[in-house]
Amino acid sequence: MAGQRAADRCPYPAAVWWVVLATAFLTEHAVMGVLPWLLPDPHGRFAEATVDALILTAVLAPVVWWLVVRPLREVIRLRARFLTDLFARVEADRRHTAHDLHDGVGQSLSVLVSGLKTAHALIADPDLARRCEHLLGVAQAALKDVRRLSLGLRPSVLDDLGLAPALERLVADVREHHPVELALDAAGLAGVRLPGEVETALFRIVQEAVANVVKHSGARRASVAVRRRDGVVSVAVADDGRGFRPGAAGAAGHLGLTGMWERVVLLGGRFSLDAAPGRGTRVWAAVPVRG
Repeated sequence: MAGQRAADRCPYPAAVWWVVLATAFLTEHAVMGVLPWLLPDPHGRFAEATVDALILTAVLAPVVWWLVVRPLREVIRLRARFLTDLFARVEADRRHTAHDLHDGVGQSLSVLVSGLKTAHALIADPDLARRCEHLLGVAQAALKDVRRLSLGLRPSVLDDLGLAPALERLVADVREHHPVELALDAAGLAGVRLPGEVETALFRIVQEAVANVVKHSGARRASVAVRRRDGVVSVAVADDGRGFRPGAAGAAGHLGLTGMWERVVLLGGRFSLDAAPGRGTRVWAAVPVRG
């Protein structure tokens, strides 16, 4: 609230427009005063308007650049830097949390599962054996959930092997846990490593798009396609679900779509969404890659 009150008290935006208006008024007043000496006699209204517009534009252009365009460019630059740092911190936190889950909780659950298996084999009492078997199932389910959460947060295969293996792992996980026929075509990236920020951005875009397919689309079939051509890597996620109207308020997954767009724009790429009620959804993103 204090920051908002300080922003409300800031006179800079109002001062900018007062300077622009005052400059326009004084320039126009001066031009109209000197036009009779600048133009030959007789002169037409067209010549008078042309000279007036040229002089006014020449005077206002540097004023508008310095007071409006330059500050806006700085705001855009700072926003891009903030988003880049934000995404980097989020990925670092996810990597750290995934590591703790996999190597901390995951390892402890693995030891627990192994111990329960050994105990189950040694128990002679049928009732105790059944209880031990039930606890073993609970521990195995918990271990599976921890591994799935770790994969969702930050798959280690993305850092170790690259985008294509990480997408294969993601698609396999979706096929295992959801009734969606999900196809993957990433042959163009076989054995290829991309810059880390590009791999992370494209993986998150596919992950978010696939999550929207699973949660909101009601699709039976979906596909993920990755292409690499002329220094550009593109991904496309399409489904045959119920679709939606992108401009509608409260559209499913709209915040995730905003995040996809921002990731792509920060890398100098392009993003498109093709969706309509009853016509499925297609998310497409393309990012330039150096080298």
